[in-house]
Amino acid sequence: MSVPASRISPLIALLFSFWFCPVSWGGFDSPHRRESASVKTTPRDTIVKISERIDELVAQNLLVHGQNRNEQSTDEVFLRRAYLSIVGRIPTLGETTRFLNLTTDTKRADLIDELLDSYGYVSHQFNFWADLLRIQTRMQGNLTGQSYVDFVKDSLGQNVPYDEFVQRLITSQGPNLERANGAVGFYLRDRNMPEDNMSNTIRVFLGTRLECAQCHDHPFDKWTQRQYFEMVAFTGGIRYRSQELVEKSKSLRNAGTDELSAEQRKVLQDVIQAATYGIEGSGTGLARLPDEYTGDDGYGGEIVVAKELFQSTPLTQATVPLPPKKNAKRVRKPNKQVQQAAIPGAREIGSREIYAQWLTSSDNPRFATVIANRFWKQTMGVGLIEPLDVIEENTVASNPELMEYLAATMIELDFDLKQFLRAIYNSQTWQAAGYSTDVDDPHTFYFNGPLVRRLSAEQIWDSLLVLAEPNVDQRSNPIEKRLGNFASDLYEAFEKIRGLSPAELIALIPDLEKANRRQFEDRKNNPEFKRLAAERDQIGKQIQLARRTKDDKRLRELRLQQNELMTEFRQISRQNQAYSRASEMVSPAKPGHFLREFGQSDREQIDNFNCEPAVTQVLNMMNGLVEKNIARDSGSPLLQAVAAAESPRDCVDTIFLAMLNRPPATAELQLWEPDFETALRSKDNIQIKDVSADLIWVLANSNEFIFLK
Repeated sequence: MSVPASRISPLIALLFSFWFCPVSWGGFDSPHRRESASVKTTPRDTIVKISERIDELVAQNLLVHGQNRNEQSTDEVFLRRAYLSIVGRIPTLGETTRFLNLTTDTKRADLIDELLDSYGYVSHQFNFWADLLRIQTRMQGNLTGQSYVDFVKDSLGQNVPYDEFVQRLITSQGPNLERANGAVGFYLRDRNMPEDNMSNTIRVFLGTRLECAQCHDHPFDKWTQRQYFEMVAFTGGIRYRSQELVEKSKSLRNAGTDELSAEQRKVLQDVIQAATYGIEGSGTGLARLPDEYTGDDGYGGEIVVAKELFQSTPLTQATVPLPPKKNAKRVRKPNKQVQQAAIPGAREIGSREIYAQWLTSSDNPRFATVIANRFWKQTMGVGLIEPLDVIEENTVASNPELMEYLAATMIELDFDLKQFLRAIYNSQTWQAAGYSTDVDDPHTFYFNGPLVRRLSAEQIWDSLLVLAEPNVDQRSNPIEKRLGNFASDLYEAFEKIRGLSPAELIALIPDLEKANRRQFEDRKNNPEFKRLAAERDQIGKQIQLARRTKDDKRLRELRLQQNELMTEFRQISRQNQAYSRASEMVSPAKPGHFLREFGQSDREQIDNFNCEPAVTQVLNMMNGLVEKNIARDSGSPLLQAVAAAESPRDCVDTIFLAMLNRPPATAELQLWEPDFETALRSKDNIQIKDVSADLIWVLANSNEFIFLK
């Protein structure tokens, strides 16, 4: 950890601080957001009719195949499922007892509405979209993705209709760090790779894989290489830096940069780089076939006009420019990576707007179907169409009538995702007891009930936080102001830098560089930092010994300890000792973190998460967060609740209700009550904590805790 100050990114450490800080400055609470209407603005009766029709279509399909819907889930199972599915965590002890004590007929529907209107919904859905859109807090080239994070969270908090959300992504332009402009992250995520961006766009929103057609006609589908580049043409001419700010930055050469030190020049370089990135160009509707084009319907280097995918219909008025005259100045051949951005004579015609309108149209044969299918899988565990993003001409859903109805309902609801989910959650199909048999072929699963499945890494982490930290759904506290009163958040810093003249910016750089050094020294001199550094060095020596002796078991244990130390280092660096929900942390978490150990996506590929078990997970559950921050921390909400219990039975009840959201069965009570009785009689707090820790550890490592029933 003893890294020279000059090696720490000044942009991150000073102005934008997005590397270690889990906060989202311009996010859900940002002043530019619009207030979200409650789901209750749509009458419940309207939604219930949709739910009933879903149940009818599922029941008809089950009957055809000689099956029945499972019986209704118990209140305890429903409660836990609702919290994990809608807000991504288990309910608190208070939330559990409150719901289980209710006797109203509408308590399930009321809870669904309450959770959909909570910030927990935003938090959980962000994880879904971050995996789908491959959102990273720090993108390639040291470029912040925090504004992209904020845009998605704002959109979820405001319940922006899905079609409008996608349109904003496709048509986004302007500086990356301009307030409320984070949608440009959609293109910056694939910076200088317009072909990859188009492939990802069609896969995510239309469930169609075109990647193979980039190099040759698709071998398994009808798409040709020419069609592929005709789709790329919709974003033709896109640029990834603000020309205005780039030109302004060039004038810095005459503003006294020779007087800056090497470290100060690095600060200046990072600030300029962050400030100039953005998206420009409304779209030329033109693209160039690759030099190695293999099709019979064109030639290498040919300029093609944008055409929509399914009918190969031109939707723009793009015209191919005339070739330059022979005596004209020779145009330098562009780098292949950015070839699509450089077609001499091409003019802006707004083809990205046309692209967005075509993509999100209710007449598009796949747009509503794909999102309806994705959300059906999110709620039920299996899609009506599997795989989700390999929809071909001959693809048939496992329940075609239901798939057609869900797609039509999505359109009828004006792409209101909350109302769509509300309808599924209120259905008897979703509220039925879980289906616990393995599904080998998704085409033969007829939805007797939601599939019992393992929790995601984010759901496990967030659920453990419920037991370790109070108020887990609260946004993290805003980061302290940097550099005195220079800037309070990411966007204010950009606005101020943008407004400075070259000379004023140059004059500011020495102060930024000094503050960078001061921040690093403050962390380095922290007593806790020094203690951890000593432990880290000792573990490093033990790791070397384990390697020499080939003691793999000991090496795994040491690696786990090393990962825990790195987590503590990060907490000190961000000056925030409290744990945060997965959606509030660096996206994705760093390798070795609990989330990554349990399968969180690295956000390099679409939906690249996994829910597979691993040895490192067992070690983490044995010696990590559960042991240190829940079972042995007297300040944890769970142990405080146990301490307030008045009898051995209350102790057992409290732990079961807090962790599994149900009271213990008779056999479980008989097993654990005597141990608590002995511990309480001894009045030995250590003995009481030991018994509590044993039960907490057992439940945390049980299938009932790790799986969604």
